[in-house]
Amino acid sequence: MFVKKIISIITLVFTALTTPLLAHSDDFYIKASIGRSHYIDLGDHVDNENPNGGSLGLGYIINKNWDVEIGYTHFGTVNSIGISPQKSLKTQTIYAAGIGKLPITEAFSLFGKAGAAFNYSNLSSEGTSIEYNKAITELLLGAGFSCQFSKKLAATIDYTHYGKGKVANNSAEFKLDQISFGLKYNF
Repeated sequence: MFVKKIISIITLVFTALTTPLLAHSDDFYIKASIGRSHYIDLGDHVDNENPNGGSLGLGYIINKNWDVEIGYTHFGTVNSIGISPQKSLKTQTIYAAGIGKLPITEAFSLFGKAGAAFNYSNLSSEGTSIEYNKAITELLLGAGFSCQFSKKLAATIDYTHYGKGKVANNSAEFKLDQISFGLKYNF
């Protein structure tokens, strides 16, 4: 609960500080995407290692070949099966990345990204107040394809590896990936 309040406050302050900048700049963009997350190495007792997830990002265009981006990703919820009480795992990430772009034509380009992912995982048990939380920082790597529809609007397809997640200091690690489809709007 405390983490949700902190994230809400950070989001509110960030929005209040950046909105005036965005109104006067052609170099900023926002990006929203949905896709399939992949929790790797969770074991045999999960209902779905590939829940739906989503991402929001804010970027700055340095030039035609380089961007920087910060954002938030939610990986969806994974539930246990065959274990009582049932457990739910949720992971969220705040990230910062540099993006290198390789234009193929005026409309199409490839891109790669690298940065830091601040992964926060929460494991809770149904019917109890037991929760495990862990935040770790990992290397973020990704690649994708962009199609520019107009000067302001583009579609993206990308794969991003967010590193590993954990739910406690002595727990096993799991890997976090996401394949997503998104829209990017340039201001």
